[in-house]
Amino acid sequence: VGYCGMDGRRQPSALAYQPSGSSRSWSHGMCREDARQPLPSELDTVSHPRYIIAARDKRSVRYIGKGNHGYDVGAIRTDRPCPARCALYYFEATVLDAGERGALCIGLAGESFSLHRQPGWEPDSFGYHAEDGRKYTDSERGEVYGPAWGAGDVVGCGLVNATRSIFFTRNGQHLGVAFSDVPPQLYPTVGLHSPNEAVALNFGEAPFAFDARDHVAALRRESEQQAALHHAPAGLVAGLVRSYLLHHAFADTLE
Repeated sequence: VGYCGMDGRRQPSALAYQPSGSSRSWSHGMCREDARQPLPSELDTVSHPRYIIAARDKRSVRYIGKGNHGYDVGAIRTDRPCPARCALYYFEATVLDAGERGALCIGLAGESFSLHRQPGWEPDSFGYHAEDGRKYTDSERGEVYGPAWGAGDVVGCGLVNATRSIFFTRNGQHLGVAFSDVPPQLYPTVGLHSPNEAVALNFGEAPFAFDARDHVAALRRESEQQAALHHAPAGLVAGLVRSYLLHHAFADTLE
């Protein structure tokens, strides 16, 4: 994982542990390299509600509201959405303080999501909640999913682009697929809703508790096995090659 500096040489990335450093798409066994997509790297401290304060590093946040009702949640999202052309985007949150009730949430949400609500309570938002371990989307009731979590725990959220599915982790353990066929343009989001709650986010600048790169390798092996079971007709393969060459301005190669 890295980026190109002004002199054109490859430089080390600040998000060295983020598995989505490469922007690639796979189709019928063919890999297409795309221009690097910008990755979420910090919290958006401009548009968050007044119930939370973010640290100067823009990677940790604390709840300062009272948590009296369902519209005084302090939710905050990243500066950019999850990239679309990568096998996996993943991030983690460490619970620094579970506050009075441990009413925390980690998940993904669309750009129009209300930051006064918990991820999962509104449409186009998906959350794993701390106090009951349930998963939520467009509902305040949720469904049974995983264990509850609190102070000292490291919880993670992953988006698998091939299946548009979301999974969560707790202390390095994969908890299973929570949601499938989710929409594009989702932002990493956390919600806090009781006094003194605090979390620190890791977008890949430090090692994850969960082995995200091993998970990417497993996804790739599964994809290759599926591709091997389906032999594409010769005409389809020729059409894919032609489209690829034309897309990348290699028309002369077709002559």
